[in-house]
Amino acid sequence: MNFARIAGVALVLAWTDAAVAAPETTLTVLTYNIHHGAGRDGKLDLERIARVVESAKADVVCLQEMDRNLSRTNREDFPAWFEKRLGIKAVFGCNYKFDDGEYGVAFFTKLPIVSSANTPLPNPKNVEPRGCLRVTVQWEGREVDVFNTHMGLKGPEREEQAAAVVKLIDPKRPIILAGDMNEGVEAPGLKQFLAVLHDALTPPEGSKDSKRIDHILVSDAFSVVDGRVMDNDETRIASDHLPRVATVTAK
Repeated sequence: MNFARIAGVALVLAWTDAAVAAPETTLTVLTYNIHHGAGRDGKLDLERIARVVESAKADVVCLQEMDRNLSRTNREDFPAWFEKRLGIKAVFGCNYKFDDGEYGVAFFTKLPIVSSANTPLPNPKNVEPRGCLRVTVQWEGREVDVFNTHMGLKGPEREEQAAAVVKLIDPKRPIILAGDMNEGVEAPGLKQFLAVLHDALTPPEGSKDSKRIDHILVSDAFSVVDGRVMDNDETRIASDHLPRVATVTAK
């Protein structure tokens, strides 16, 4: 009996089995409106928010309602605070300046950042200014454009804002659009997004949560592995929104 040959065959089979069993590389995205750090209990607690973000184990984090140097939050620089606390690079998009400070959205990642830009969105009623932050990262040898936005409170306002965001998107590129859209999947603004992107948070059975206003949408470059809401004792009190997480793979 040729034991060397048997051993060699066994080793090849082991390598083959390992290759088959190896999981695909995934990218996990978190979107979370943190209500400027104020929980449902009325307490300003950034550490609590940081624990929630850490528990998501996301590769890219999109946060909305971020303060920088505002008196209501003790002049704390939120992007810098979270960058230091979480050990991940921050990119801030200022959409509204008041009280000698800034307010907007922020993006966090450990992935290499290629470029970023924050685009003001239409404000037809001259109410709270809104914007869309785009950060391009390197992931698995390709560039991924991640957009983070927080749209307005009125339907016509959101329709104009959604149209402006769609113009920023090249759906042929790997695209992730996340944020607080302030409307459900059946609303006109979301329908504009869903004409070019896919809902990464729709359950596998296809049912839709019409009341959900926090969304993660992806282009055809991705397949969705999982989408979920982080609903637990801490997230129910940390903010007036629940964080949403989607995991995707490249097609």
